[in-house]
Amino acid sequence: MNASAASRLCLMIFLLLSSLPVFAQANVKPVVSVERKDSLFKVYASIVLPVTPCIAYRLLTDYKSLPGYIPGMLQIRSKRISDNRVNVWQEGEVEVLFFHVKLVASLEMEEIPDRRIIFKQSEGDLESYSGEWNLLKTLEGTIVSYNAAITLKPEQFIPAFLAKSVLENEVEKRFEAIAKESAKRKNKVVPECVSNE
Repeated sequence: MNASAASRLCLMIFLLLSSLPVFAQANVKPVVSVERKDSLFKVYASIVLPVTPCIAYRLLTDYKSLPGYIPGMLQIRSKRISDNRVNVWQEGEVEVLFFHVKLVASLEMEEIPDRRIIFKQSEGDLESYSGEWNLLKTLEGTIVSYNAAITLKPEQFIPAFLAKSVLENEVEKRFEAIAKESAKRKNKVVPECVSNE
């Protein structure tokens, strides 16, 4: 793989994972699948969190704290457009095959409190990137599920076996970091959620 292809793979992983804050409890592994058809990648991830949908939603939308615990996330700026719309600009660094690449991307986020977050890339090197988070209350807490579609540009050829493996590994690495953060916040009082519990 040449440096250009590695850079493209890094960007794809960065964009996917920067909007992918899934939370895991101790000793619980998320379900993760990555499928590829030509230049399209379909990514699915889900996990059950032992928190209410309100708390899970607040963690997912706490954009400014991500650089503090997500590996490779350097900085994030967010600008609220309306009560339920946010533009998120982010810079990160990803390592693939000994390459360290800094990447910048912008996402448009539509937030439906305690239920769903829909996102779409507004600027970036990918042909398209969009998806959504869904939150569903259960007896155990909240099922958090993530679905995304990523379309690479024609010149972004990446061997499927490598992309799939790297995506799966990077997703799990991010899960571990976010699981630790989730555990730290689990027993903290979230004022917006007190009346919902």
